Amino acid sequence: MQRKLQLFEGVSLLAAICAGSAIAVAPVWGQTSGSVTAPHGTMESLARHVVATHPEIEAQRQQIRITKARQQAAEAGYLPTIAANGIVQKREIDVKGGGKGDASFVAGQASVEARVRFYDGDRTYNAIQAAKAEVESAQAVLEATTSDILLELLSSAADVQLDRKVRQFSEMQSEAIAEQLRSVGRRLEFGESTRTDENLATARLASAQAGILAATEQLNVNGYRFRAVSGQSATAVPPLPTLANVPASLAAAQAIALENSPRLRAARFNVEAASKGVNLAAGALLPQVDAVGGYEYLTGGVANLFTGKLPDDRSALYGGIEVRVPIFQPRDFAEIRRSRAIRDQRLAQTGVGLRTINEEVSSSWTRWQSAKSTIEAAEQAVTAIEKAAEGIRKESIEGNRTLSDVLDAQNELLAARITLERAIRNEFAARAGLLAAMGSLTVDAIRPGGMGINNGANSPGRSVLGALPAIASPQAEAVQGDARPGVSALGARRPTPVAIALPQTPNAVVDTRPPTSRLGR
Repeated sequence: MQRKLQLFEGVSLLAAICAGSAIAVAPVWGQTSGSVTAPHGTMESLARHVVATHPEIEAQRQQIRITKARQQAAEAGYLPTIAANGIVQKREIDVKGGGKGDASFVAGQASVEARVRFYDGDRTYNAIQAAKAEVESAQAVLEATTSDILLELLSSAADVQLDRKVRQFSEMQSEAIAEQLRSVGRRLEFGESTRTDENLATARLASAQAGILAATEQLNVNGYRFRAVSGQSATAVPPLPTLANVPASLAAAQAIALENSPRLRAARFNVEAASKGVNLAAGALLPQVDAVGGYEYLTGGVANLFTGKLPDDRSALYGGIEVRVPIFQPRDFAEIRRSRAIRDQRLAQTGVGLRTINEEVSSSWTRWQSAKSTIEAAEQAVTAIEKAAEGIRKESIEGNRTLSDVLDAQNELLAARITLERAIRNEFAARAGLLAAMGSLTVDAIRPGGMGINNGANSPGRSVLGALPAIASPQAEAVQGDARPGVSALGARRPTPVAIALPQTPNAVVDTRPPTSRLGR
């Protein structure tokens, strides 16, 4: 009775953990916030939607508007300026000691002046060139921001797909171990197993359930990452797409990155803008020449303290050249020094960006090559461990293998499958990262179709993230109605012992028990 209670507790613990994992996933799978958009069926359409609506990309678009407005303000330096002034005053003139100079009247004055700058030390020209470089830099930053957002979108989607597979494999292992635990309980009743086998199976079941919780936690985390970047619930992650091809060699990838990397182009444009800023500051020390023309009109009389009021209205039309020559301008010299320091800083930042781009391309290339090699090795490992696990399970039925051997094979099979899935995810993420480092990860690089491994060579029989085909065992084929879908070979139920009819003799005893294992002898 005590053994049955322990077995019931183990199965109940499995059900409770599975229910808890379902509840834990609810925040991700049941997101109904108003900020979540309608799901997109393909990653290509979702990527275009993200580029059009992501707030970080939109903020950079507004930055481009700011720099273009700054360029327009600089170009306005070539245009003439027209200003009008007007004034109305009531004046009272009081000549001390009395006299005919006393007067009280209302005077008005109006003037219009036009000014055209002929020469300003090339300050307008340098200001325009600096503004153009800032516009180009802002556009390059927009491309870099878009590439980063798309890379985060693809990476988070790949992580969600991977976590789903890891949790699925963990649940399959947990079900298989639970089946082993029930089988141990049945054999324990016949004395074919020991309490040690039961405790070992219970411990492995608890470890498998902890793995399910860990996989669920990681799935929730990456689900929120995907929602943050896409605005779409993680319940509707589109299949991973086919990406644009990458160069055939690391040198070719580095050459493309040096030419097309948006961050490196932005750094170069910043250097150009800073160099023009130095010329702009130095232009303040040069003379300025303006052509000035205007018209003035005075009404109500003109008065001063010496002549008194002159009652006649007057007007004047004037024009000429105005020259301004700076002689001592300490602030302008300080501004020149500041501009030169900014230029030198931008040059140093360009060197940093160059090293960063080379490092990102090299790292992504190395991860991509390593992931491809890992996929090949992991596929061989999964195939081998599946055959080994099936053989160990059959040998355990015959009593040639212990329960520990079966559980160890189960763990190795789970680890091999997870390694394969993670390698496939890493290959996809490294390829996307390589495209981003080269400046080639755009919406056009995300193409319709399923994810390709090694530039489009899909492995047969694998789903989006490399799900392996179900393993058919002789017992599962013989008893199809009792086979559980998704349960691995190690989780297949043990066939029920069949009594063998023997000739009846007075002292014969019919033994219907299966052969005992090593631990049960």
